[in-house]
Amino acid sequence: MKNEYDYLNDVRTDFSKYEAMELTDKERREMKKEFKKNKARFSWRKCAAIAACAAAIAIAAQTGFAQNMMARIINVVQTGHNDVVQTDYSEAEEALTQTLKGCIFDKDGNEITSLDGITSYTDLYDAGGARYDEESIIKLFKDKGLVDDDVDAVIRVDTPKEKGVIPESGSGEEVFTSIEELGSKLNFTPKTPEYMPEGWDFLYCYGFTGDDGVMSGNYAVLVYYDGNEEFYIHERVINDDTRYSASTVETVTEGTVNGCTAAISEHDVMWEQDGVSVDLVSGESDITGDELLKVANSVK
Repeated sequence: MKNEYDYLNDVRTDFSKYEAMELTDKERREMKKEFKKNKARFSWRKCAAIAACAAAIAIAAQTGFAQNMMARIINVVQTGHNDVVQTDYSEAEEALTQTLKGCIFDKDGNEITSLDGITSYTDLYDAGGARYDEESIIKLFKDKGLVDDDVDAVIRVDTPKEKGVIPESGSGEEVFTSIEELGSKLNFTPKTPEYMPEGWDFLYCYGFTGDDGVMSGNYAVLVYYDGNEEFYIHERVINDDTRYSASTVETVTEGTVNGCTAAISEHDVMWEQDGVSVDLVSGESDITGDELLKVANSVK
């Protein structure tokens, strides 16, 4: 199977200080689940940023897409077991648009030279004025050497999940309305914030299940809701199977949370505490900056 990590070749960065690691089957499954869960819609920017999303993992396969990727790693903050990578993919995005030059147009027949504002392949038209559908965009990507196997994992547009709604268990997730109930199935005690801004309440939580339907005890996600947006706390046991690198285009700085080294950006804070990796993701909510740090420092 091909996933986003298969496109990391030829990234312009120095990998000498990183340990090359082979992905286990379990890691690949979890990465695919996370990727599919988080992509509510197709993102051209994400496609361009793929080449810089996990600097600590060495991949052997070569692809035409990887050879076009020129994303730069600006900064890496190591929280202990994990890393957060700050990237600049403007050159990668330019390479992608150059590769698709003469192939993508807007509805009025104007050639698209920038991916700003493009959120779906359904925004794109070919030179003859026909709107791209899933089959035709896959063919275009294959013809240009951008993707080959398992391309639907990269370009399919999913229906956005309705916010504030507790989903049913399934599709690799087991959902709970009680943190205690989820905790009884985990290999660790999930950490919760003692402080949340006014109007925010716990909504639901979930763990990940394998192909056999059995839930892993190493991962948990807690979801909070304010009536409009959702806020996420991702947790995982720290061990060799759960080590990972995250990527962001936001400025990342090294700081402390609860006395632990933390990677801090405007919408995300990640640190490791008591054998557990904790990642606060504010999403589209207004819990950012200092308010996000206040939540993080209250996590016990």
